[in-house]
Amino acid sequence: MPSEEAMVYPVGLEVADIDDDIGVQFQYLIGGHNQTFAVSREALEDHFGLALAGFSAPDRNHAILRAFMHGWERIRDAAARSRSVPSNQRIVLKSSDF
Repeated sequence: MPSEEAMVYPVGLEVADIDDDIGVQFQYLIGGHNQTFAVSREALEDHFGLALAGFSAPDRNHAILRAFMHGWERIRDAAARSRSVPSNQRIVLKSSDF
């Protein structure tokens, strides 16, 4: 049976501007603190199969969110590793974090 944490999904999931590019921003509860994270487009392409060539804007957003959900377990693990102290700032997960 998966752990309780493994069954938790992100909230506030949205395609957003991240460091002059596009990616996914989300909130995740870690250690009793709701932390804002983002995953860069580059990380989604490099590690979770995102390919945006030829997509219109609505289809592009769907593809981005699908890649995010496909990689959620690894994204969740990277988020947990990146945050040892609560932060009021958004923590951006880049390709090197995976």
